[in-house]
Amino acid sequence: MEPSGAIGLLVPEFGNPVFAALAQAMETHATKAGFATILCNTAGSAMREVDYVQMLLERRVDGMLFICAEVTDVRSDHAHYRQLLERGARLVFVNGGSEALPVSSVGVDERASGRLATEHLLELGHRRIGFAAGHGFALPTREKMAGRADALREAGIDPAEHVGHADFTVTGGRQALRAIMESANGDRPTGIICSNDLMAIGAMQEATALGLRVPDDLSIVGFDGIDGATWTQPALTTVEQPIDEIAGTAVSALQTLIDEPDQAVPSVTFRPQLRIGGTTAARSEA
Repeated sequence: MEPSGAIGLLVPEFGNPVFAALAQAMETHATKAGFATILCNTAGSAMREVDYVQMLLERRVDGMLFICAEVTDVRSDHAHYRQLLERGARLVFVNGGSEALPVSSVGVDERASGRLATEHLLELGHRRIGFAAGHGFALPTREKMAGRADALREAGIDPAEHVGHADFTVTGGRQALRAIMESANGDRPTGIICSNDLMAIGAMQEATALGLRVPDDLSIVGFDGIDGATWTQPALTTVEQPIDEIAGTAVSALQTLIDEPDQAVPSVTFRPQLRIGGTTAARSEA
């Protein structure tokens, strides 16, 4: 098949700024590499993702980049990815992959992210550390939860308490924090880690609604490092992922698959970085 000079870029949504940032960065790197990019918004739907994939195949794109693909939903069997591979399609997963599929992935270490955020709060003296978590069927949520559990167990703390699940949105962050606080039975957490920065911003809003001061009464840590994390008052403490490095590596991996189809392309996992803002503070607990 003659190269088309085009690649597909499938994004789950644009409501979360990190997906838009990843898409923009990958489009920039793809353009530098000589590719045209066909951008597809799957709206988080497996069926819509399948439809877009079929359209991209009909257009004979050279390869596809999936940002936070449907593959991160542990409830699904991901048969359409296997069918793509059988047809010789070149795929790279970004911000989430699957060990069950022979597909290269590029992203941040989610488990290390959960651990890093939790250890930051432990170092500040917090002992009751909650998790305003995204959906439990999402692999990144499970990995962050495992990282939090690792850190808490090493500190002699039961990780089962103070967890609330909701959407990966500002509203979801508010709902998760309220659920955590309502179920705490007078033993409320003094620190909260969140699945992403949007949820952390929601947690900040809900804390204010509950009469809690951030960070005096409640310390909050986000994840992603979106620009909006610097716009809050106070600025959000967050675990940052290297967007541009992830994007550049993903495009390079796909280009290798296109240019050298017989060469194995390893998955790449980046270490997260803690960016200290004003939403975390020392806590002295009995």
